[in-house]
Amino acid sequence: MAQEQGVLNQEMCRFLTDLNISIDQKAALVNALGWKFEGEKNAEIFTQYLMKKYRFQTKNLPIYALNGSELMCLGYLKLLDDYFHPLEAMKILEGALKIKPNSFTVNIVTAIARGQVAFDTDWCQIWRFAETVLNNKSLNEDFRPEATSIIMDYLILYRDSCFE
Repeated sequence: MAQEQGVLNQEMCRFLTDLNISIDQKAALVNALGWKFEGEKNAEIFTQYLMKKYRFQTKNLPIYALNGSELMCLGYLKLLDDYFHPLEAMKILEGALKIKPNSFTVNIVTAIARGQVAFDTDWCQIWRFAETVLNNKSLNEDFRPEATSIIMDYLILYRDSCFE
């Protein structure tokens, strides 16, 4: 459904904020929405949903009031919405990482974002960010092994850019 639409709807927003849904399933839903090179509005849709859900009366979403899972979803949505401008997404994902530092899911999504920041300057770093997460055995295994394989099969292509 998410791949077909490419646009977040209310049902998906409820899924992303449901405390009974695992964080890797939330990341999978966001990922299924896909990358948008021209800019999309899924992060904005999710922001508006969060504003209504929590009845925030502020002009901007108070990021500090969100849990780690919501921050990861918002940051990942923002990353996928605007492929060429990942810095704002990075800030949000760094916030998720502070709240959920032991989550493999949050760490790998953040590594993907860091790789996107490094994309224009250092392809080796793309691999190293992912490799660091993969090799960190202290992280909670809250991500399906099949999903890890898919990500690593793609990111390993950047390993050849490392010359040591």
